[in-house]
Amino acid sequence: MRTCPPSGESESRCIELMAEGTSDASEVQLSPGQPTTFLFDSDVLADEMSLENRERFEVALGKRLITLVPSEKMHGEKPGKMMVCFADGAAPACATFRLVVHPAIAERQVDLFRHPRPVDSIQADLTKSYEENARLRAELGRLHAERNRPDGLTGLYTSGMMGEAGIPCSRLHVIQRKGETLNGWKLLACRAPGKMAVLVELTNPDGAAPWSAQGAKLVGPKGQELMGSVWPLGPILPTETRTLFIEVQATNVQTDGPFILKLWEAEGPRTVTLGGVTFPSLAEKPEP
Repeated sequence: MRTCPPSGESESRCIELMAEGTSDASEVQLSPGQPTTFLFDSDVLADEMSLENRERFEVALGKRLITLVPSEKMHGEKPGKMMVCFADGAAPACATFRLVVHPAIAERQVDLFRHPRPVDSIQADLTKSYEENARLRAELGRLHAERNRPDGLTGLYTSGMMGEAGIPCSRLHVIQRKGETLNGWKLLACRAPGKMAVLVELTNPDGAAPWSAQGAKLVGPKGQELMGSVWPLGPILPTETRTLFIEVQATNVQTDGPFILKLWEAEGPRTVTLGGVTFPSLAEKPEP
């Protein structure tokens, strides 16, 4: 893959064409009666070149070069455009140039270095982006719907998350892997329609570095993963005990468990893994 040399090390103009580049046209300066040659590092469809006011140019076409000589009458002309497409079908498929006519100064040679990328690869990225955008739109719609509900207990009741039995929660025995830096002390699992939440108390031992949660997930018995949000996100200092709340969406997912709760820090390898996380049935009443 060729790249343009540093500025000042070449007498010719150099333009790099990127697959993810913008559709803006590169400006090239021409002068009446003086040839300007475009040299490409990929084969072009020269016969399909598009050139505004082509009758006012002398044009020489090749497999990898195009030479333009503006007519002597082209003084004070408005900028025109030239578009050249490539033969291999990869992206970028075409290059567009804005041709500016100067009375005396022209760029004699323009080198075009292209960084192609298969169209299938770009299409896969676009599909992934569309899916992510759809997910974000759905999440935004859910947040807007929640904002339109009242807050507090009224909001919980009208949203269907709480009924006559309240929101059932269960106190769990802490099962933790040995050798982890932070220690878990209290574990509480709560369940509501479409959502599950875990409350966990963590202590950062004396002499350890501060620890900040970045993310969390619940891993089910069949390997299913539910990504969760963590609050609060501030650092847990040495000797400090902090209560963290982890909430996950649980729509249309088998939620009987038991689950493994995994939390990881923002900058570093330290994790917290707690096993045996089970959630109460929605039919259960809350603990007294």
